[in-house]
Amino acid sequence: MSSCRNALEELVIEEAEAQYKRLGTDVKNRVDLSEVIGYTLNRLPPMYATTQRGWVQQRKRADQELGGAIAKTVRNGFLSTQSDVLRQNDPIPAHELISQARSLFKLRKLFSKDYLKWKDVPEIVRDALDSGYYQSLSNGTYVSLDRRNSLLARSYAVRRKKVPIVTNTSRVSKTEKDISSEIKDFESYMSGTIYRYSNILESLVAAIIERRVNRLDEAIQKKISIDDVAAYVLNRLPPMYATSRRGLQNLRQRVKSEMTNQIISIVKEALNKVIQAPERSLSPLPFEKFNLELEDTLVQLRELLQREDITWRNIAETIEECLREPKSGYPTWRAKHDV
Repeated sequence: MSSCRNALEELVIEEAEAQYKRLGTDVKNRVDLSEVIGYTLNRLPPMYATTQRGWVQQRKRADQELGGAIAKTVRNGFLSTQSDVLRQNDPIPAHELISQARSLFKLRKLFSKDYLKWKDVPEIVRDALDSGYYQSLSNGTYVSLDRRNSLLARSYAVRRKKVPIVTNTSRVSKTEKDISSEIKDFESYMSGTIYRYSNILESLVAAIIERRVNRLDEAIQKKISIDDVAAYVLNRLPPMYATSRRGLQNLRQRVKSEMTNQIISIVKEALNKVIQAPERSLSPLPFEKFNLELEDTLVQLRELLQREDITWRNIAETIEECLREPKSGYPTWRAKHDV
């Protein structure tokens, strides 16, 4: 669901990072921010949105109604998720953490670029092919607790850099405002990508909706947005964020034994409402433009790497595979670009 996001996630992450920064070293060594974030989100009402208007409304509602609850629940999360140094790592499987933004985060690690957008990727890959440069990554995708804390501190510092104070706001150019908005939207797009948490209901609900929609007449199918239906359903179900393999298994078992009929019933209700609702032309989520950049990037990379199988799901792995190959493995690419 590329255009369906829980607006509460970013607010919880910001609060968790802010409180983490104030903790003592001993406590920091015993907490995992992913667990704190998952703990908090599971105790607050979900606020999924699919449009820019809905996103703004959900964020405004969260600020007005849940500010204190977010801070308190995060504090409880730090207390409840602390563990000793002998804690066994049991991360949620990497294949459960799939999104366009997370794929871009993988590319950031691949090229050691702290700030990388989709539109920058083709040029970086082209330069890497030309120079033969490749910086290998460690095996596996799990980020250690120390490494995650380091990434946290860095991301916190970057995002919290103050914008120069302007005494006369009327003198701020439109370009500066656009740049500020662009940065804010990109932060929202990438929010949470360094953490390992996932609402397991998202993929489950999307799969149920797709099966139901496929049973409908083709003309009706074209009028239905899977994301809109999913947001309706997810906002009426208790959130189920998992941060570990064991947590994932336990939550899935709970859904299977206790919630299947409830989910199907709400999906039916959501489909009826969406089908009966008049068609509207609304702007997508404010950061959906970055996924449009992704589509253009994929077109360029398929030509550059001569790989028609490259998608946003496998983009990091495919690029890494191509960069590991010797230069002689790109005769077609070189012939086209040496002309």
